[in-house]
Amino acid sequence: MELERSDRWAAIEKLLELKRRIEALEARLDSGNAGDWTPPLDVLDEGDTYRILIDVPGVKPEDLELAEEGRSITIAGVRHHPEGSRPVVGERPGGYFRRVLSLPEPIVEGEAQASLKLGVLEVVVPKKRGRSVPVE
Repeated sequence: MELERSDRWAAIEKLLELKRRIEALEARLDSGNAGDWTPPLDVLDEGDTYRILIDVPGVKPEDLELAEEGRSITIAGVRHHPEGSRPVVGERPGGYFRRVLSLPEPIVEGEAQASLKLGVLEVVVPKKRGRSVPVE
């Protein structure tokens, strides 16, 4: 019995989706991050600050959360799937994500600035500098 052409494509799409899910699971287990998906990011060292750029298209500002502590930044959020419809092809991940970044140097807690533009979350965090003590 030979599979119909459309059945073969449906089987291939299911296998590709399974492969994507396995790769995402491996990435989460390796990175220590949790969630249904892992948005890509860059961390840039700009001297006195770190600039973090994280791709979160389709995520609303009210669905994002940011926490700072010591040398760590935690960025979490959720991307909701459209309600009332069933995807025919579903390649865009959705649901909860959480990224925990350990930075090389301590940061100033409570001083982070964040903005969301065109689906890119930009977080700027000042580095904590030791204070200079005058010698008498």
